[in-house]
Amino acid sequence: MLLHISHNDLDGVCCGLFVKSVFPKVKTLYLSYEELLPAIAEIPPNYSSVILTDISPPAGVVESLASDRDFLLIDHHISTSHYANHPFVTLDITKSAALLTYEKLTADGYDLSRYQKLVERVNDYDLWKLKYEDSLKLNILFNLLGIERFEKRFLETPYTEFFPEEQLIISIEEERRDAYIRRALKNVYRTTDKNNLQIAVVFAESYSSELGNTIIKQGNTDYVLIVNAQRSRFSLRSRQDIDVSKLAEKNGGGGHKNAAGFSVNLDDLFTWVLEKCGMA
Repeated sequence: MLLHISHNDLDGVCCGLFVKSVFPKVKTLYLSYEELLPAIAEIPPNYSSVILTDISPPAGVVESLASDRDFLLIDHHISTSHYANHPFVTLDITKSAALLTYEKLTADGYDLSRYQKLVERVNDYDLWKLKYEDSLKLNILFNLLGIERFEKRFLETPYTEFFPEEQLIISIEEERRDAYIRRALKNVYRTTDKNNLQIAVVFAESYSSELGNTIIKQGNTDYVLIVNAQRSRFSLRSRQDIDVSKLAEKNGGGGHKNAAGFSVNLDDLFTWVLEKCGMA
């Protein structure tokens, strides 16, 4: 039996979409990084083949997975580069995981040409190139539909253009996004880090990539720290020449050179707030 574990974002879900279109009986799990290790620990022995895409566990776990079953890891994060020389690893930081999965399955003889436009848009969005106008719209649709509806929609009808009803809900969400970003920009805190780099810090629970990109484009900012207090998540966005993936790795996270993130325990912060306000 085949088990496929992938990240639960647009890139990871499209990896799953391609794998499912080739292996319809595959068992697929879409997980966050926090959910990955517990899921790996509970893989039943009857799964003789395991594929991981757009997400990878710490060193040692990959080797263990590959030791007793057919195993394939497809990833594109800098934090996975230490696996690059393993024969069961496909790694390229210049491409999205969806594009790498598409290319791997195509090289194995499977016809995925019907998904060519979709994978181009996913790659364009995930690497934040934004050469295509509909790349951002595709991610909006993904967030609105959720994983199951998005997957069902594109398994049934490979992407060529959006349906009229999809265009409508996307345009409504774009208006909401733009208003949200305008409000968030009014509450940006600016400071300098220990390397004399200019940081912009902002609290936001949505649209982290779009918000970070907007702040970077305004100039006078080397990188942006976006704090999602509800999820205890810190997202980093930077200028092209600033590598924030290393900062994320130091805090137990990872990502790309210009887009990375990590999670932290905010108990100390909340305790400090309560003490500051005289409530504790």
